[in-house]
Amino acid sequence: MTLRSHIGYTTDPTEAAIDGWRVKLFCKAIGETDPVYTDLAAAQEAGHRACPVPPTYLKAVEGEHRSTADLLKHLKVAIKNVLHAEQSFTHQTPVYVGDTVEVWRQIMDIYDKKEGALTFIVIDSFYRVAGATAASSRQVVLVRNTVGA
Repeated sequence: MTLRSHIGYTTDPTEAAIDGWRVKLFCKAIGETDPVYTDLAAAQEAGHRACPVPPTYLKAVEGEHRSTADLLKHLKVAIKNVLHAEQSFTHQTPVYVGDTVEVWRQIMDIYDKKEGALTFIVIDSFYRVAGATAASSRQVVLVRNTVGA
């Protein structure tokens, strides 16, 4: 089975509850100081129903579902050869503390460059809250291959 035969592989959806304590720890780790993310009164004053999560917090939710390391293990790719090349997020609606997020991931593309020395794996993640699309993300993983060894 070739690596490209995994294009289209989709994980089963799972759910993750958004916990305020973990959001506070995440904010501290990334240096986020806007109180809208950690203080309910500040969030409500800003027009939110609860504290929204920072845009990149969904990466932590994704990791709880089926981490990139899990997907690479499924692909039989050695993690020692991997670099996280890029990640982008598209948000349709805010995700809030107290929400339950449904997440699933799909391998969208696998391609080589530099005559097979580099393999790129494109993984999309999808996030739903209460049955509605909340966000999606695209991650590109770079695998350094041993060519001609």
